[in-house]
Amino acid sequence: MLGKSTAGEKTAGEKTAKEKSLKQQTAKRRRCAVSDFDRTLYVNEEISPENIRAVRRWQERGDWFVIATGRNESGLMEKLSQFDCRPDAYILNNGARILLADGTEIYCRTIEDATSQAVMRYLYENDRDGFGVTLRDRKVNVLSADHTTTQKACDGVITIDQAQELADVVQLHTRRPDDPAWISRLCRDLNERFPGVTAYANVWNADIMAHGVDKEAGIRYLVEYAGGFDQVLTVGDSENDVRMIGEYAGAAMSCACENARQAASRTVESVAEYLNAYLE
Repeated sequence: MLGKSTAGEKTAGEKTAKEKSLKQQTAKRRRCAVSDFDRTLYVNEEISPENIRAVRRWQERGDWFVIATGRNESGLMEKLSQFDCRPDAYILNNGARILLADGTEIYCRTIEDATSQAVMRYLYENDRDGFGVTLRDRKVNVLSADHTTTQKACDGVITIDQAQELADVVQLHTRRPDDPAWISRLCRDLNERFPGVTAYANVWNADIMAHGVDKEAGIRYLVEYAGGFDQVLTVGDSENDVRMIGEYAGAAMSCACENARQAASRTVESVAEYLNAYLE
């Protein structure tokens, strides 16, 4: 089965009605702020009260607040459910999936099956730590040749042979907390060897999606789907945020990687600082 883009499973009538409703809402919403999650909105295991207040004020003015993250749906919602923060949409898996606030999927781009199988085999043969496979409805961990994994617990553990039978893979992920430099080398290698994927080094994490998938492309899709905004703001900290920061003259966190800081029009200490500058 080929990698494909879909717009959820709604009927044409349902999609048309929802799109019309969204465009009516957006006509009154002048701006859309898009924030990375880890180390940007969510820092040191929390969303600060200052960030929560700023997001609430932003939304009370009728503007959209969107999270764009490399996390999958369950991984994000597990953390987000602990805080009083309700975004208007979610750009997940670095742009491979997009959900509205009510959980409706409006976009999904998967890796072509033969490509995902080849990349999984390569990871298995070259990564001592195992790796994760994100599907639409779950994430599973693939054990290394030594039957180990450094992946966080998710929806099950499988072998490489079982992984080779998976179809419609949304994202592959591996991590090496003790060696970010190895992650950077791995991503460069994957991008050179496999033209069907895009790999991002996100500190000690490697996120691998279908070629062309990234947060900036996800924002473009969401903006068009929602009927447009007068202004889009972006803020992030990592390599997978660089294109969305650069495209929208956005902000980088003060702790951001060098490429993110170079792409940014300003640096900030928090999402609250960034939003409040546009609320005054």
